[in-house]
Amino acid sequence: MKKIPYLLLALVCGCFTACMDGDWDEPATDNTLYGNSNIKETNVITIAALKQKYSNEVSTEGIYKQINEDLQIKAVVTANDVQGNMYNEIAVQDATGAIFIGIAQGGIFGYLPVGTEILVDLNGLCIGNYRLSATIGTPYTNSSGDVSVSRMPRALWQQHFTFTGYRMRVEPEVFADGSTKTTWDIAKDAGKLCVLKNVSIKKGGYYNSDTKQYVDNVPFVAGESAFSMPDYSTSWYFKEQPDGSNGGVQIYTSNYADFAAMKLPKGKMNITGVVKRYRNQWELIIRSIDDVEEVK
Repeated sequence: MKKIPYLLLALVCGCFTACMDGDWDEPATDNTLYGNSNIKETNVITIAALKQKYSNEVSTEGIYKQINEDLQIKAVVTANDVQGNMYNEIAVQDATGAIFIGIAQGGIFGYLPVGTEILVDLNGLCIGNYRLSATIGTPYTNSSGDVSVSRMPRALWQQHFTFTGYRMRVEPEVFADGSTKTTWDIAKDAGKLCVLKNVSIKKGGYYNSDTKQYVDNVPFVAGESAFSMPDYSTSWYFKEQPDGSNGGVQIYTSNYADFAAMKLPKGKMNITGVVKRYRNQWELIIRSIDDVEEVK
């Protein structure tokens, strides 16, 4: 009879050991709750080839095209809405390039954490752009009559993707270092995960999408200027990088980001994020405050 307590103790210890075998930093996602498991890998195209195939739609504002053939992309999630700076979209990347996918859903980071590889069935979805940032989703017309590709309904997205079962570490590529200008191609490389090194803030600009009010040439005040102002999405420009409408580089922060009210670093920093194309400017979108590293 004395053997029974020892047997129970062994079973309990075994359960704890099994729990510790996993990766504590990357908890497993219950893939049975999301996506379409009926999607099988059949006709995968690279992101670069996809953007080339629909180059007119990607490179021309106001137009889009529905994909009506059996095409798929297989890519890794590089950015999501984990701290609210990205809204209703994710960025995905393969070895050839990157693209944004618009999804009308919050909390996407819960089932699509960074590093998750997915297979996307493109048949029936639309491809185009938002301010020349290549995007997959559904058509959207704003109050001014401007047409773009934006977030698709959540139910539609769930029918068009599946998990491959792989997770991988995503390493950013160097976009530029200090005052050295980037060699990246804005048409080809926009959307990729990058790191901008050894830069400091020079000035900013505020924009309210509701009132269409824009305030330019906002001075940077060390120790006081925040990533974003209340009611305004904010762009900050760098002392070391161009800030013009052609080839300019900016860090963009939504006023809904969790870190919007935090103060910007006073000195130089390394910034990781995905780079959007905003017409002919580079917009660096950080995913969380952990993407900002102060250079000592």
